[in-house]
Amino acid sequence: MATTPTDRVTSLARSHRLDINIAADPSTNYTQLYGIEDMKLIEEVEVEDDGMYTDAGAKRETNVGYGWRLEIKLALSTDLAGTSLNSVHSFLRTKFKGHRSGRVEQYEFGVRFYNRDGLDDGHSHEGRVYVKAWPLPGGKGGDRIDIVLQGQGALADITNPAASLLPTVTSVDPATGGTAGGELVNIYGQHFMPNGVDDVSALVFGATAADDWTVVSDSHIVAIAPAHTAGTVAVRVTTDAGQSADTAADNYVYA
Repeated sequence: MATTPTDRVTSLARSHRLDINIAADPSTNYTQLYGIEDMKLIEEVEVEDDGMYTDAGAKRETNVGYGWRLEIKLALSTDLAGTSLNSVHSFLRTKFKGHRSGRVEQYEFGVRFYNRDGLDDGHSHEGRVYVKAWPLPGGKGGDRIDIVLQGQGALADITNPAASLLPTVTSVDPATGGTAGGELVNIYGQHFMPNGVDDVSALVFGATAADDWTVVSDSHIVAIAPAHTAGTVAVRVTTDAGQSADTAADNYVYA
């Protein structure tokens, strides 16, 4: 049975969501990281003595740079069938293993985090990171691990992606299925259930309506893929605010 932890322990984890760019550069496919129980943004300024003193003899320091990182307590989760690690968790694990034998910059990727309610609270940011720590789960924490995403370069301010109530699809899992349909597909994104009310009026695979769907939360829908000819189609969600935009993140491949 699949496990998808939903508890949010800290204030930052409750109020903010973290997306991981799982696409190869320069493409983007920001996908939500599930299972966050604790998330801390650590920003540290590096200073040194600038050799200047006040008339009273007190020394001064000058800023020579800064660094940042995200410290996260993560509850590991599996796919829908419970047979393999959640795809985003697996992506992070693979990135961590990669830089052990290669240059760190080869295994960097993009992240963004922002208030999940669309508020402009001064903490909507994006940047590039690498996975600096990924310990073995176990002990009293069970399947909980403490990971570190170490910032590489600047932490930039962004417009909160959740500010609009237009639905978005950030990933589908699995992203492939047979032409006969019937696959159970997880659709992840935002604004499926604004204000706690199911607002999805249509869900299509290309131009074909899904056989059925269930809105699990504001960011998760489980749908049954309809039959379709072979090829790539867009999975799009419609609410009172409009239809989700067609992006690479919503692609579903019939084969």
